[in-house]
Amino acid sequence: MSVDPDLLAPFLPPGEKVTARQTTPNGGTQRCNVSVDGELALVTGRLWWEKTGSLVDVAAVHAQVNKGDVITGDEFLYSGTGAVGKVEGCTDSAHPDQALFTVLQVFASGRESSPTMKRLVTEYTGQVQKGSDCT
Repeated sequence: MSVDPDLLAPFLPPGEKVTARQTTPNGGTQRCNVSVDGELALVTGRLWWEKTGSLVDVAAVHAQVNKGDVITGDEFLYSGTGAVGKVEGCTDSAHPDQALFTVLQVFASGRESSPTMKRLVTEYTGQVQKGSDCT
């Protein structure tokens, strides 16, 4: 999934080497762990969650999303260090009673920006919606 590097940069600490590693912790979750010089800085993810679940439900089980002031809209919930988005119009036969959500979590110390996080979750969720997970 590609997003504007200018939206990622504020959440990454200074360093020499940026690495990204894809993980699939369970059948309904995909994550990308972004590290700088071997230290985890940012986690992006998409996961299938019960259709009746809300942004707040998803945020409650993800570290970093509820730090600071949380702003909730119809499609996004975000703070300076994390966000949750709901991807509209996605279905998957392996997850028939679930909706697709995106999650962003910033683990780099001192790196937070609510306005940038709002733009990042909006772009990332839009890219997921255009991707192969949505049919």
